[in-house]
Amino acid sequence: MSSERIVPILAMIAALAAAGCAPKEQAASAETAPSQRTDPATLVATGEPRRCIGMRNVNTTPAGDSVLMFRTGANRWFRNDLRDSCPAMNLNRVLVLRPSSGQHCEMDRFDVVDPVSGMNFGSCILGQFTPVKVPRGTGF
Repeated sequence: MSSERIVPILAMIAALAAAGCAPKEQAASAETAPSQRTDPATLVATGEPRRCIGMRNVNTTPAGDSVLMFRTGANRWFRNDLRDSCPAMNLNRVLVLRPSSGQHCEMDRFDVVDPVSGMNFGSCILGQFTPVKVPRGTGF
């Protein structure tokens, strides 16, 4: 192929890539990003606090330096108010939970670890698990 044909083709590919990729990326981030950030202290309890919850299908999200949110199943949430503040905890670090049994329980420890360096920032202790209602379209 001559260089006269390659240049317009490359320009067309670049234009299509720029036009086609940007809206998809924006749409994907809009779908995955919550519409508003929720303050865990404002969530309504839907039952009595529990000492333990099962470990099956659990996702854990930090919601400040003293609260973890546990999501089980499709949309069942528990707020865990830690025994003490855990300032090393943030979304860029990994929480390594160390359950004492086949469940996550009050007084279980977890480590806060940097996923890149492997540096351990210390241990924190779980509190009780309060079932809460989390409105759809909100996040932490």
